[in-house]
Amino acid sequence: MTFLLTKIFLKSSIQKMGDKYAFTSNAKSNKNKLILYGLLLLYLIGVIGFLSVSLIDNLKEIHQETVFIGMILLLVLGVTIMQTIFSGINLLYFTKDTDSVLPLPIKPYQIILARTNVIMLVDLVVNIFVGLVPLLIYGYMLKCDSMFYISSIITLIILPILPVILISLLIMIIMSFSKITKNRNRFQLIATLLVIILIILLSVGMTKLEANTITDEQMMQMMTGANNMVNMIKGYFPTLGFGIDAITSGNIVTMIMQFAKIIGITAVGFVIYIFLAQKLYFKGLIGNLYSTSGRRSGKVKISNKKLGLGKQYIGKEFKILFRNPVYLVQCVLPALLFPILIIFLVGFGMSSEDMQEMSQLTNMLANNKSLVLYGVLAVTQFFSMIIYVSATAISRDGPNAVFMKYIPVSLYKQYAYKTIPNIVMNLISTIVVLGIAVYLINISILDCILLLIVSIIMSSFTSFLETLVDLKRPKLHWSSEYAVVKQNMNLIFPMIFSLINVGAVVLFNYLLQNIPAYTGIIVVGVVFAIANIIVNKYMKNHEYKLAENIM
Repeated sequence: MTFLLTKIFLKSSIQKMGDKYAFTSNAKSNKNKLILYGLLLLYLIGVIGFLSVSLIDNLKEIHQETVFIGMILLLVLGVTIMQTIFSGINLLYFTKDTDSVLPLPIKPYQIILARTNVIMLVDLVVNIFVGLVPLLIYGYMLKCDSMFYISSIITLIILPILPVILISLLIMIIMSFSKITKNRNRFQLIATLLVIILIILLSVGMTKLEANTITDEQMMQMMTGANNMVNMIKGYFPTLGFGIDAITSGNIVTMIMQFAKIIGITAVGFVIYIFLAQKLYFKGLIGNLYSTSGRRSGKVKISNKKLGLGKQYIGKEFKILFRNPVYLVQCVLPALLFPILIIFLVGFGMSSEDMQEMSQLTNMLANNKSLVLYGVLAVTQFFSMIIYVSATAISRDGPNAVFMKYIPVSLYKQYAYKTIPNIVMNLISTIVVLGIAVYLINISILDCILLLIVSIIMSSFTSFLETLVDLKRPKLHWSSEYAVVKQNMNLIFPMIFSLINVGAVVLFNYLLQNIPAYTGIIVVGVVFAIANIIVNKYMKNHEYKLAENIM
C-alpha cells in the first residue's frame, strides 16, 4: 500500500509538472519545447562540468584532489536540507489530495512513508545534477575504476535520506502546534523560520564541536599531507565521513563497511522518525485543515497619496511579497536567509586554525587579482538563482493582473516596477557576499564598489529577462498561492540565467586574462549594460504584444 500511495502522490506531482511545462496536444509544439529544454539541460551540465574540471585541476596542483569529493557531498547535503525546508512543509501539509486520502482505510504510517518518499525522490532528481555529474567528471579525470562509480551512485542515493527525515521531523514537531493558530499561512512562515533557526544552531554547534576535537598538530597534518584536508569536511554531518570514505577507499571491504555504517545510522533514524511521526504528523495536518487561511486579496491598488506613482507601485509589490506568507517563504526568504546562514557558519563556525588557513589562502591569492575579482563576481551571480521575485512578477497577481491594462500607467513602466524588487533582493545578497569576501580574503573598498556596480548591472539583466519570461508564459489561473511557486516552470529560469552569468564571468576571465583585472571587470559591466539596454528596448517596443497573454 505504501508503494501504491507513493506512486499516486508522485503521479499527481508529475501531472502537475505536465501543466508546469505547458505541454499541449500539439506534437510539433511539444517537440520544440523538448528540444529547448534539452539544450538548456545540456548547457547546465556543461557549466557544471566546466566548473568541476577547473576546481579539480586546482586541487590536483596542491595534492588535495579528494577534497572535491567532500565538497560535492557536503553540497549535496546542503541542497537536500534547503530543498526539504522549503518544499517539505508544502508536500507534507499543503497538498490538495489530503482531504481525499484521510477518509480512506489507510494506516497512518503508510501515508507518512508515501509523503516522505516523494520528498526523497524530488531531492534525488536534484542531486543527480548537483552530485552525480561532478563525481563522474572527477572519476574520468583521475581515471578511477568501476568501484568509484558504483560507490558514488550508492552514496548519493542513501546519504540524503537522514537529513530528509531529520528536517521532516522538525517540521512535524513545529506544525503539531498549528491548531493553536487561526492563520495557517502565517504559521507556515513561523514554522519555516523556526526550522531554519534550528538548522543554523545545529550546524554551528556541530562545527564548533568538530573544531574543538582537532589539535594543532592534526590541523598542520591536514594542511600539509596529500589529500588530508578532506578530513576537515567529514565532521559536518554524522554520515558524511562514512560516505567520503566509501567513495575514496578503493577497497570493496572498506566500502561495504562504510555503507553498513550509513545504512545502520539511517535505519535507526528512520525507525525513530516513523514512531514519532505517527504521533505528530496528524496533529499538524488536522490543525492545518481546520484553520483559516487569512488570505488577502491580491488586487492592484494605486492610491494618490504623497508618494510618487512609481514608488507607490513598487511599494505595492513589496507589500504583496512580504504580507503574503507563501510568497515571503518561497520567493523572498531563500534570498535573505541563505546568505545569513553562510554568515553564521563563517562567523561562528570557523576556528582560529581555520582563520589561519584563510589567511594563507589570502596571501596566495594576493598575486592573482583577476582570479579574486572574477571569483567573487561569479559567487554573487550564483546566489541570484534562489531569488524568484521576477520569475513570478505577473503570475502573483493572478486574474487581477488584467488590471495592468486599464490603470493609467504605461505597461513598460509596470514591467520595470515589478522587476525592481528582484533587483533589490539581488543587491542585498550581493552586499552580503562582498561583506564575506572582505572578511575572508580582505578585498579593498575599491574592489567592492566596482564589483557591486557590475553585479547590479548583471542582476538587472537577469531580473528583466525573468520578468520577460513571466510575461511570455504567466500562470494567472490558480486556486492557491502555492500553485504560483510550486507549479510554475518559470522558477527554473533564475537558475538557468544565474548559471549563464556565472559561465559568462568564467569565459571573460579566460578571454581577458592578458589585460588588467579592473579593465576586464569594467568590460564585463559594459557588455551586460548593453545587454540590459537591448532587453529593455525590446520590452518597451513590444509592451502591448507582451501583455496579450495577460487575460
